Amino acid sequence: MTANTQRVAKTIALVRGGDLTANAALAVLLFLSLVPVGMLLIQGGKTGHQFDANPWGIMLPYHFDNYSRIGRAVTGYITNTIIVSAVATGMAVMLASYTSYIFARFSFPGKEYLFYAIIGLMMIPFVLSLIPQYMLVLRLGLTNTRWALIFPYAAGGAAFGVFLLRPFMASLPEELFEAARIDGAGELQTYRWLAFPLSTPIMATLAILLVLGQWNDIIWASVVINDEELYTVSLGVWSMVRAYTEQTQWGLVFAGFTVTSLPIIILFIFTRNLFIKGLSSGALKA
Repeated sequence: MTANTQRVAKTIALVRGGDLTANAALAVLLFLSLVPVGMLLIQGGKTGHQFDANPWGIMLPYHFDNYSRIGRAVTGYITNTIIVSAVATGMAVMLASYTSYIFARFSFPGKEYLFYAIIGLMMIPFVLSLIPQYMLVLRLGLTNTRWALIFPYAAGGAAFGVFLLRPFMASLPEELFEAARIDGAGELQTYRWLAFPLSTPIMATLAILLVLGQWNDIIWASVVINDEELYTVSLGVWSMVRAYTEQTQWGLVFAGFTVTSLPIIILFIFTRNLFIKGLSSGALKA
């Protein structure tokens, strides 16, 4: 065997060893990620007595009726959250996309300072703006309405959206916009028919991230919403946990966690290609 052949054989062995190590690490991470999901499904089918008898293992019979019972209880919470998330996310994405288009394609005095001022809003801890934000909502008479959630969610999401979308808008070839202007397109038409369609993947990524954050938010919802009919998923599940844990109905609690997670899982299943495409577009490198 020649020296070159030996070097090639050693390289192949190293690559295979590296692949094996990487696959083993990924398998461990996958297992650690799936264990909580498996435990959630196992606990969701137990009665209170089964949970007390064996809180970690599988107990038979498995009570599928827990999911139907809890599904009827959380339907209203899910509906409220879908309405709030759809409106707030739509507003945030539209505002962020056009603002990012202006920052990326126009030059005007103080542009960078204004951009950094918007980004600076993301660095302020939420707890510091909680009371001023609540006072603003209170004076506007929006407490105990869906608008008390929609407007702050949209405003916060738009600031994050500008941070996310501007680099992508700036990376689009200037020749495309010049060609559109030569053909007689105005700036609104250029944005609508050129920038907006080309930015669909990254805007889908932004929308998914915003919906996930709004779906999991409980602090702001608990501050401005007191009417149970307007509870969002997180707030509704929290009230349900307090009620059922007092009755030791842990099976219903875990079933509730499972049911309220399904809409987000379904959303990701149908939008995963756009999400991955947006992440791989390079816009997150900024």
